Amino acid sequence: MPEIKKILVIRFSSFGDIVLSYPFISLLKKTFPGCTIDFITKENFSGLVKMHKDIGKVLILKNESLSELKELIEKNNYDLILDIHKNIRSVLSTTFLKPRIIRYKKGTFKKLLLVLLKLNLLKNSIPVYKRYLLAINKIHKIDNFDFATTDLNFNKEPILKEPYILIAPSSKHFSKTLPKEIFGKIINEIKNKKIVLIGDNTEKDSSICNYLSGLSKNIINYCGKTDFGTLANLVHNSEIVICNDSGILHLAESLGKKVIVFFGSTVKEFGFYPQLKSTVIFENNNLKCRPCTHIGKNKCPKKHFNCMNKFDTNEILKIIYENNS
Repeated sequence: MPEIKKILVIRFSSFGDIVLSYPFISLLKKTFPGCTIDFITKENFSGLVKMHKDIGKVLILKNESLSELKELIEKNNYDLILDIHKNIRSVLSTTFLKPRIIRYKKGTFKKLLLVLLKLNLLKNSIPVYKRYLLAINKIHKIDNFDFATTDLNFNKEPILKEPYILIAPSSKHFSKTLPKEIFGKIINEIKNKKIVLIGDNTEKDSSICNYLSGLSKNIINYCGKTDFGTLANLVHNSEIVICNDSGILHLAESLGKKVIVFFGSTVKEFGFYPQLKSTVIFENNNLKCRPCTHIGKNKCPKKHFNCMNKFDTNEILKIIYENNS
């Protein structure tokens, strides 16, 4: 194989998927230490990519046509293209280009079989971060596929000087979001400890965080007020992170934090399960209707939402207290 000096990684979105590429990028740099690694993504995720110290140039995907996108990629003269998004746009914009192109396996068909027919062909499911690594394995043998935390570039000096618990109470989809009332019960039982709320600037996140911030004077609401560097700082300096199956889970694990996470409509087999042994997972494995989606839904198809409504808050609080003992 010709010498590889310049690599392009393609991952247009989203938050969690990009964070899960961090171990992939680190190993890529170790595998080809003298190479330059560029990354193409949407503009609103560029800051997330830039935090990784091994990234060279970040190409921004805007509203280019396929021909314009192909031209943008081609003019940078890459020796290797690694497509870890693998959608229609990433495939068509790189087809017939000269450098070798490697794409990771999504396993979408098997996910749909599990959702629609409850036929589980994913019992030995490979986590998404490892599927990315397997892309490298096609061109260079990898001996260690273990998950690794990442030393990201951001200001690590604590923004808040006193200890706090970080809570990310929202998620993109209803079926992956623990009801705010249950988060409220948890918050009401946390005494003498600062709580920091985080979320993006969407109406959903703002509504949930505003509701929760009114429950206690010990709450600091950072919802919609953080860039990626500030977000990483708040996660890094927290005592524990409490969140849903969302990008915050993956960011917290990439920084090696203790996490409590709630899984609703999605399951381990989809590849986005926690990787650190310290992460505590709450999920209801006794429901025949689960999983009802491999992405997320805007309502519970069964109207009971028992995958999220049946958690024992005392068990959750026990983990929090043990972490702070």
